[in-house]
Amino acid sequence: MEDPAVWTAVDRRRAALADFLASRPPGDWDRPSLCEAWTVREVAAHLTLPALPPWRLFPLFLRYPGHTNRTIRDGSKAVAWGMDNGQIVGAIRGMVGLHRHFPGLTCREALIDLVGHTQDIALPLGAEVPIPAAEIAEAADRVVSFGGRGNARVFRRLPTEGFRLVAEDHPWSTGHGSEVTGSMRDLFLVLTGRTVHLDRLAGPGADRLRAAVARP
Repeated sequence: MEDPAVWTAVDRRRAALADFLASRPPGDWDRPSLCEAWTVREVAAHLTLPALPPWRLFPLFLRYPGHTNRTIRDGSKAVAWGMDNGQIVGAIRGMVGLHRHFPGLTCREALIDLVGHTQDIALPLGAEVPIPAAEIAEAADRVVSFGGRGNARVFRRLPTEGFRLVAEDHPWSTGHGSEVTGSMRDLFLVLTGRTVHLDRLAGPGADRLRAAVARP
């Protein structure tokens, strides 16, 4: 995808997530997400950070220094505490058409955030938000291209070396070794350190991958 197409995908993800969040009862917002130590509300609030003007954003990073993950987590929690559910939904919906990313990142990191955090929010609630496999593949390609390095890498890395991941619903694959097959979404979850759908993976390498992830 060219950059304009990626931003269009980002806009679709924001609109779909806003619709999903607006449909959830208040109790769902304080339930744990797939992100360790993050609630659904805090993950949703995190996705509003790119809309903050610099004079509000930079003080968050000054107030919560340290490792990137910690800064993002604590800053997002602070934003979540200052907004109610409707304001968070409105902020995400209001970002449709906002094509601005964090310094040092690109539109593709914005897509990674939306694809990944939509699953972090929806799956623990027993729900699914449909995402076209082509959009997930674009985000997955960016994850693979970083190889675990750089500002786009803020999630834990699962031991996928020695495996070839092959999507069943899109012409996409990555890696070398024993073949592991699954939906584009479930492979993206693996690439971004999520273990929630490991049981859905198939292929000759699937059991070995599951064993490698479970190994201390």
